[in-house]
Amino acid sequence: MKTRRTFLTSAGLAAGGSLLALAEPKATPPSTPLPMVKPRALKPGDTVGLITPASYVFDLWRIEDVAPRLAALGLKVKLGANIHARRGFLAGTEEQRLSDLHGMFADPEVAAVFCLAGGYGTERLLERIDYGLIHRNPKIFIGYSDITGLHLAFNRLARLVTFHGPVAMASLPPWTLEGFRKALFASAPIGPVENPPEDDPLSPRFPRHTIVPGKARGRTVGGNLTLISTTMGTPYEIETKDRIVLLEDVGEAPYRIDRMIVQLGLAGKLAEAAGVVWGTCTDCETSTNSSFELSLSMSEVLDDQLGKLGKPAMAGLVFGHTREKSTIPLGVEAELDATAKTFTILESATA
Repeated sequence: MKTRRTFLTSAGLAAGGSLLALAEPKATPPSTPLPMVKPRALKPGDTVGLITPASYVFDLWRIEDVAPRLAALGLKVKLGANIHARRGFLAGTEEQRLSDLHGMFADPEVAAVFCLAGGYGTERLLERIDYGLIHRNPKIFIGYSDITGLHLAFNRLARLVTFHGPVAMASLPPWTLEGFRKALFASAPIGPVENPPEDDPLSPRFPRHTIVPGKARGRTVGGNLTLISTTMGTPYEIETKDRIVLLEDVGEAPYRIDRMIVQLGLAGKLAEAAGVVWGTCTDCETSTNSSFELSLSMSEVLDDQLGKLGKPAMAGLVFGHTREKSTIPLGVEAELDATAKTFTILESATA
């Protein structure tokens, strides 16, 4: 994502080689695949653990606003011990962030783990996470953006159904809140994943587009395209075989989106997929600053790269880096009807 890339460039990666100077992993991935597990649905009175696994939250007042907002949903809040820790652009050292992550999953009083924010930093944790601990203590885990790194790893190695949805500091407008409640507080399948209501159906703000017609069924997987791209070639890379792949991003020019989708194609990830749902790409418009950016629009990139797959593909689902956003479970059975421009969750995401 451009905002993350710009920040790291301006910071000059002041830590220098520290990105490679991690301690030896505390935990190794399971040697054999584990069965998929689901968290239980939330109920009033449950305690939610708040962690910052990625970037440092500079606006401390926004953290204070989270507890009253969740209290209005009938939830209690437990803050990670290192919630205010900071190491440069990160929310503390790897040890501090891992301690809060592991601690919340191990704590029997905590029913769900909410990420306060995304930003950058989750990938630095992946090789040291105790995936067995998370598998043995399945809890609702939710976030988006950089949190995609944890979604991919949890789905693949902890075999936990997770939720791509609002971070704890994000706004919860009425439509977003309705979907949030439906996904986390109910045990029934979500069913059709809708877009926000339109003020003018003849001039929609949230149009959906068929890229390749057809139907597909499979488990959901995906999230932020940049994180999916940067975990390729690692033990945490996306599993797409017979799955419906959901993609979104923010602040990326069309040529960079093209590059990342091409990478997935060259790796065989798109050919293996049952279907693809492109969400939105906020602030991804073309500009006049580069000949690359003048060459193709976002819609042309998607038509080029997804259109040639011969797999059902749709664009325009509202999730990710948008004010209004759907909460979508990852790791459950879903159906994509790209012809009808619908996407439906068929399986309950909670036990």
